[in-house]
Amino acid sequence: MNGLLTAVLLAGTTASAGPTVQVVWTSEKNPGDGAWFNGPIAFSHALSQQASGTFTNPTSTSATTITVDPSVQYQTILGIGTSMEESTVFNLARMSATKRTEVLRKLLDPSTGAGMNFLRITLGASDFTGRTFYTYDDRPYGQTDPSLTYFSIQKDIDYNIISTLKQALAVNPNLKIFASPWSPPAWMKDNQSLIGGKLLTQHIPVLATYYRKAIQAYQAQGIPIYALTVQNEPLYTAPDYPSTSVTSDQERQLIIAVRNELNANGLGGVKIWAYDHNFDSAASYMAPIMSDATANAAVDGVAFHDYAGDPSAMTQLHNSYPNKNMLMTERSWWGTTGADRMAQYFRNWAVSYNAWVTMLDSTIKPEQWTGTPGPTMLIQNAYTYDTYWVLPELYLIAQYSKYVQPGAKRISSSYGSSGTVTNVSFLNPDNSVVSVIINQTASSQTFKLSSEGQELLATIPAKTVGTYKWTRQSTGTPTNLLANPSFEAGNASSWNSEWHNAALAYKVDTDYPYLGAYKLTLFEVGAYQQLLGQTKTVANGTYTASVYVRSGGGQNVLRLYAKNYGGAEKTAEIGSSVVTNYTKYTITGIQVTNGSIEIGVYTDANAYNWAAFDNFELVKN
Repeated sequence: MNGLLTAVLLAGTTASAGPTVQVVWTSEKNPGDGAWFNGPIAFSHALSQQASGTFTNPTSTSATTITVDPSVQYQTILGIGTSMEESTVFNLARMSATKRTEVLRKLLDPSTGAGMNFLRITLGASDFTGRTFYTYDDRPYGQTDPSLTYFSIQKDIDYNIISTLKQALAVNPNLKIFASPWSPPAWMKDNQSLIGGKLLTQHIPVLATYYRKAIQAYQAQGIPIYALTVQNEPLYTAPDYPSTSVTSDQERQLIIAVRNELNANGLGGVKIWAYDHNFDSAASYMAPIMSDATANAAVDGVAFHDYAGDPSAMTQLHNSYPNKNMLMTERSWWGTTGADRMAQYFRNWAVSYNAWVTMLDSTIKPEQWTGTPGPTMLIQNAYTYDTYWVLPELYLIAQYSKYVQPGAKRISSSYGSSGTVTNVSFLNPDNSVVSVIINQTASSQTFKLSSEGQELLATIPAKTVGTYKWTRQSTGTPTNLLANPSFEAGNASSWNSEWHNAALAYKVDTDYPYLGAYKLTLFEVGAYQQLLGQTKTVANGTYTASVYVRSGGGQNVLRLYAKNYGGAEKTAEIGSSVVTNYTKYTITGIQVTNGSIEIGVYTDANAYNWAAFDNFELVKN
């Protein structure tokens, strides 16, 4: 056992043993201190595996209690990661291929690294770059290019951005990448400069085309773009680096134009995230956008930065627009305070977190920001490029990213207090519970994890974050009787294509699943009909079937069905309407009398109609 006892079991020999708990610690060291640029500093725990604990019956021991209730579930987690802005790419490109791969694995590999699965990139230059500021259609002063004849992402190829992202995807094929622009081409702005200025409203249509062409160009390079924020920090015009003022009404128009461009060019699955700025002005900026029905339907989520205001702004927006995702797209923190701030993001409905700037060198380069950056999670020696050191911050983020799976649900848990320990907890798709415990104090803290009638008594060192992971034993919910219900096998095993009229019009893919890494998509370039189902032998009785669905609309027929159970076929009609966000469709009261049932989906669709399905469920009532 570790000297600082991870789990002290005090229930006695008659205690009922519960699940075993995996325990991992990371400790802070000199958080945010510029001394990190001078070289590595030793610290005590870096994703350090501790002795396992075991849940027992409740004890009378007095300690801060964190109550975790997996039956009460909130938002679905999309991803956790960092940025691959050009400063980081610049430094990675100076490394040997072997070292560059090593760094990417430390960040992205789910087995040997931090398991980050969400990357932010910039469309054109940001302030964190070693290059002359650029966009994809720069013209001499006074010239315009409304036909985008000169559009090109060649600089992203020349500057190793494309090759680095390809390598990142090779390390983690489940990586999702989203893009943010700092400035449109200067000729679209009132000051004819990438630095500062305002977007000219008359250029909104061509800017939408510009974004679509950028996404297509990346896709042609084998790099799918999961989502787009239409303008980084639209309320701030920087004095010396790319930025653009975009009013709320301009963003409303731009979102509609971009959505139309994407839909018209086979990119309907690319998400649009609005705002991408600080907490404090979010509600007022978003109100005119969300009150427009067309813009509202086009927006998948609202993106936030944390440089002003409070994370509770995300809860405010979630309460106003409960079907929209809240995303933390930019903020880097240090130490246990930063780990607690991450907990606050998730407790305020964030479905994601991205740190900003991954690796500068020991001379704090390259960057063109207005201030002096703090230490990044990785620092490269500016003179021997293959030498680098890892800060605690990489491991502190990994306390989340390595253990909280895509598709996890945040679950109910006590927050605790900064004077003892704080917490946020999740239920993974594989039924494991992850509870992140943060000790920001200068002394070790003893606490209880209490969940579903049992408890774990544990002690965590000062200035340390602990991840406590266990398999949930009491689900409190009926068993899903379907095999491969979310297609996490990576294929449609257990599902049968009973009938289709032309091409086989279904596939299992990774583009925007509801849970986990995969989903089912029905699609074909021509008109098509497709039926896909699963037959199960079950006990006679009453059953409920359901599935989560998104659809581009336009189908003649789109339905969930239940048949061959001893009664007339029952359906939940999804119909021809657009279903923007995943929506649950349910068939109730299925009375099985012959010991068998078939559950599936059927569509009679027109050319290019698509629908996505995830998390099929069949349960006995």
